[in-house]
Amino acid sequence: MKTKILLVEDDIFLREGLSEMLISQRYDVTLADNFAKANEKIKESFDLAIFDIMLPDGNGLELCQKIRESGKNLPILFLTACDDEIQIVRGLDAGADDYVTKPFRLLELLSRIRALLRRSRNQILHFAFCTLH
Repeated sequence: MKTKILLVEDDIFLREGLSEMLISQRYDVTLADNFAKANEKIKESFDLAIFDIMLPDGNGLELCQKIRESGKNLPILFLTACDDEIQIVRGLDAGADDYVTKPFRLLELLSRIRALLRRSRNQILHFAFCTLH
């Protein structure tokens, strides 16, 4: 079964380019271009979410907080042009697991995605092992 990623990005060129790149890495990608669509999509099950902060009808911080308040342990990566230190702190404090600013290096982004997925899988395996013993 493919790893499922939710990508929330309002810039059509970046969204489509990232989608193609992730699909080429054998990820199953679901796209949303605004807060309302992303808010509907997060009800589904994903292995990782990538959020832009500045969306035309809301922001990724709210999406992140909503996911955390629901108790989901979904790895969340912010991919955003907001590069002020306070914005980075706000993103991480809202519950994000990582924060990458635009412009970004593609190979580094892929590596960060793999690292988040690896940590998430290790947590699941650890939880399963602990509940069996």
